[in-house]
Amino acid sequence: MEKVFSKDKEEMLRYEAAERYEMDYVSHMSTAELKGEERGIKKGLEKGRKAQALETAKTLLKMNLSVDKIAEATGLKTEEILQLNIS
Repeated sequence: MEKVFSKDKEEMLRYEAAERYEMDYVSHMSTAELKGEERGIKKGLEKGRKAQALETAKTLLKMNLSVDKIAEATGLKTEEILQLNIS
């Protein structure tokens, strides 16, 4: 009878360990997924800001504002603005 109880206890310990492992795995995956979403949102916002700055720079170029003033107003590098002027 004692052997049966020992086997059941060992099996229960293995089961509990497997459950803990699975819960840890799910928790880690959820955390990784959230971090990935946050990075994606951040990159998307940065890309949108950059696109808006480029559009603003194009408009200011059409208004004959100096490249230095456009760089100051938009935060773009002068090289980026000059590339717009070429296109």
